[in-house]
Parts: sequence; C-alpha cells; structure tokens
Amino acid sequence: HTHTHSVNMHTHAFTHNTYTHSPPTYTHARRSMEIRYRLIFLCAAIMASVFGFLSSSRKQKLRTTRAHRLRMSPSLRIVTSLTPCRSVLSKSSEAMSEIDVSRPKPNIASKLDWLSNFSELIPDTFTIDGLEYKPKSGTVSGQLVLRLLEQKGQQFIDEEVNRALAASIDRVPSMTQSIQPQARLAAERRSLYATVAANLADKVSGKVSLEVDPRVSHDAKLVMEEVQELAKVLHDNGVEVKSKILFKIPGTWEGILAAKMLTLQQEFGCQVTHIYSMAQATAAADAKVAVIQPYVGRINDWYRANPLKAPHELDTSNYGVDLVKKIFNFVKKYDMESKVMAASIRNVDEAIMLAGIDYMILAPSLIQSLASLPGSFGPPALSPELAANAYFTPQDVRGHELGECAEELLETGLKSAGATVDKVEQFLANTAIGNM
Repeated sequence: HTHTHSVNMHTHAFTHNTYTHSPPTYTHARRSMEIRYRLIFLCAAIMASVFGFLSSSRKQKLRTTRAHRLRMSPSLRIVTSLTPCRSVLSKSSEAMSEIDVSRPKPNIASKLDWLSNFSELIPDTFTIDGLEYKPKSGTVSGQLVLRLLEQKGQQFIDEEVNRALAASIDRVPSMTQSIQPQARLAAERRSLYATVAANLADKVSGKVSLEVDPRVSHDAKLVMEEVQELAKVLHDNGVEVKSKILFKIPGTWEGILAAKMLTLQQEFGCQVTHIYSMAQATAAADAKVAVIQPYVGRINDWYRANPLKAPHELDTSNYGVDLVKKIFNFVKKYDMESKVMAASIRNVDEAIMLAGIDYMILAPSLIQSLASLPGSFGPPALSPELAANAYFTPQDVRGHELGECAEELLETGLKSAGATVDKVEQFLANTAIGNM
C-alpha cells in the first residue's frame, strides 16, 4: 500500500510538473505516445484473451472479489470483463441455432408464394395457361360463363351447356315454358351455373362463390327464392351446398336483409358483393354474412373521374385500398364473424398493400405477374393484431348513408351485372334453338 501510494504521488508530481512547467509541444507529443502505447497494450491483451479462450486447457475460474479486482492491473481487468460477453455470445449463438432448426422455412420463391402465405387467392377463371397454380377457392358468375364460352367454345357447350339444358327441362313444367319463356331461361341459367359450380367444387378444397341474379337484388323475397332454387339445383348436382357454396348477393339494403335471413334462419353461406361504403360493410357484418366483398379498382375509378369529391389528394392515396383496409380492420377489431374479400384489384402494388386480407380475387395476368417477381419475407400489411389499434368514428360504425360514390357504383354495377346475365340467357336461348 505504501509503495502504491508513493507511485501515485510520483505520478501526480510528474503530471503536475509536466502540465505546469513543460512546453506545450512536449506535453502533446508525450500524451500522444502514452495513448498509443496504451492502445497497443490493450489490443495485445484482447488478442491474448481470445487465444487463451480458444486454446487454453485451464478451466479454473478466476475469483474476482472486489478487493482482488482493485489489485488487478488495467489490462487484466479488461481481459476479465470480456468473459461475460463471450458467455452471452455463446448462448445467443446456441439459441439462434435452435430457432433455425425449429422454425419452419416456407418455400417462398415468388411474390405469389409470399402473398399466398397471408391471403387466400382466388382466380376469376378455371385455368391459367403456363402457370402451375392450384387455387383453394373459386367463383362462378355470368362473366365467368361468358369467358369459358369464349375460351373453350364448342367444348364448353358440349360438356357443360347441353347437360345443363337437358337437366333443366324437368324443373320447369311444359305449360310454364310456353307461357313464360323467361322462367324457362332462368331455370336453364341456374342449371348451367350449378353445373359449372359443381365442376369447380370438385377441383378446390375450399368454397365456391355462386352469383345470385343481380336483377332481383332490390327485392328481398325474390333474392331468397333465387337462392333456394339454386340450392335445389346444386343439390341435384351432388354438391354439399352448406359446406361448399357461398351465394353472392348484391349489397343493396334488400339484398343485405335477404342475406341476413338466409344466414340466420336457413344457415346458407352468403357473400355480400358490390360493397362501396362503410355503411354497406357494417350492415353486412351485423347480418353475420360469411364474406363481405368490396371493389378496389371501381372505387379508384370513381374518384379519378370525380377528383373534386375526393377527401384528399388522389396522388397521395388509393381510395379503394383504404376502404378495404378500413372494412378489414373494423371486422377484426370488433370480432365480427364475417371475412373480407377484395375484388377488382388492378395491379401488383394493390395486391401487396392488401396482403393479409382473408380473400383476394385476382385476374390470371396479375397472378402471372406475381409469380414472376422474387419472393419476400416481409410482414403482411393487414392482420388482426394491427386491426386492434384501428380507430373508428361513430359515423364509421353506425352510419347509414351510402354516399354519392357508393350510390353511383352500386347502380352501375348492378346494371352491368344484369346485362351480363341477359347475355348468358340469350346465349342459352340461341343454343336451345340450335339443338332443336
């Protein structure tokens, strides 16, 4: 202790004399040399520690009580302080090894694989040329029937249409056929839709969405009758209706009411389509329907055509995506039973922005684009956990106003869908005449 005290006194005296009486240049040079030597000594101590850790066979641990550490040289203190760091790094490495072994490694070769991990993707067609992709769910509508006719031609007529026409004869009395030809065409259309849906149901493990005649969507009673007729035809085609079919009903107030009654009273699965507002979505969710289907692209198209009516700048937002996210967050935040299906997705960016949604309807060209892009391990944009933090105003939750955008899109959407059904029935009428 006496020796240490004398050394410290000597060092203090040296330091005092140096900084008090020595020239500035000499002080700067000496301090630089001291710092250099200390750094060299520190590096040598660290290297010696690492070498000793790897090759030394000694396993005796150094006891470092407080009194002992006070007597250590500075370099020994540094070497000792590295020991817990090495221990932590070793344990972390072992933990990471265990995680790598136990965690499943998904096969993500493309953006399509990545997106499929978070959302169920539904193509709006049967087959996608040049791409091995097996969807879990499917959808049947008048638009799909016309596309199949265009793609397959006479093969579709021979395999699907003629069989449906023959099956529909027994369902409509001959007198009704002559007096009310529209009833005959409706029966043939239902038979064709059921035939196509049965074929698709055999190919997918999930459910098939089946379009209900949009021309009756403003009459709840007619909507329910249409669903019941379709259910009978599907049953005749060997389809387990309640476990395999979702009936697509337009989101008018009457349509939502019919969907509610069909869901709660008859236990049919209902999918409310033509959703363009929160008011429609919340009403459908309150009705406990299986699926709510908003349209991304159509909403964006309307705001681009009506920029002065947009809530904020078009260049900074995607209104269709925003509404779909809002509907999804509402359903998940309040633990509603409904799921959300995004339709009318126009590009890859919109699909990625909606990753995590329950269902997504995609065109074949968009699926091919996703398959050609490299995969990613990023998190999805939507999830129940993120939805828990979403904020909603009372107007969002209990508003009854559709708004100008929803009113116009609902009207034009129903007209377009009705015109497509008219084309299907006209095709069936011409085919029946040709078969006579």
